[in-house]
Amino acid sequence: MEMKHYFMIPALAGVLITGCTDDDNVAPENRAHDTFREMYPDVTAVEWERENSYYVAEFRVGSHDKEAWFDGTGNWQLTETELPYADLPEAVRLAHEASDFADWVVDDVDFVERKDRETIYVLEVERGNTEYDLYYLADGTLVKAFPDNDNDNDYLPITLPNGVSQFLAERYPDYRLVDTDVDDGRIEVELIHGKFKREAQFTTEGDWVYTETEVGLNDVPEAITDVLSESEYSTYDVDDIDFIETPEGAYYHFELELGNDDVEIRIHENGELEVLN
Repeated sequence: MEMKHYFMIPALAGVLITGCTDDDNVAPENRAHDTFREMYPDVTAVEWERENSYYVAEFRVGSHDKEAWFDGTGNWQLTETELPYADLPEAVRLAHEASDFADWVVDDVDFVERKDRETIYVLEVERGNTEYDLYYLADGTLVKAFPDNDNDNDYLPITLPNGVSQFLAERYPDYRLVDTDVDDGRIEVELIHGKFKREAQFTTEGDWVYTETEVGLNDVPEAITDVLSESEYSTYDVDDIDFIETPEGAYYHFELELGNDDVEIRIHENGELEVLN
């Protein structure tokens, strides 16, 4: 099973603590042993590894291989379960088989339970030399699709700055956290809020930069669509729409096309139309 590392997570290099089938050799002061037993009381055969500051229990429940990850103080972080494709929830299978990746080869399937994150089903798919990871919720919602870069510890949750968590709770009440990452000096937070998938970006100091939300034409306010219909682009087909929120204001970003002509525009909440190309 492959995992990747993220912000505030040390790079991981496996150091074997014990290769036996008993978990008593894990240092008792970190409480990983006790936490594991509370979560999985009926498991008898466990192999423990140390991955830098993490304790990893490898075990089997029924026909499924599992890994449970605990931090240095014994707090559970995630459990990853290898699944056959046939064991996916029907909603996930149907969604995948109707997606743009339906004809890709499914190389691996993981069921991932994470601390303070949405539970996800991860399909690793490939076509030729290209590999993608697909994150599905149990209801079949595809929340993330990205190239597989073969790094370790893909699923480990990161600790968000308090200001980020507070901002998200205030701006997007009852949001569901899907994933977090750090890229190019920005904290990226992917979440579900109501029916929308949103990606919020912050500086590493926790300052909000913007939030991008994929929307459909029916989700755009009439005042905005009126501006589009009265513009020179009224006959263009709408290819994609994103709602962008920033500290300075919000706007709708449209990707439009007419024959071989592609254009990108912004329509701000005050009705101003801005051509980007």
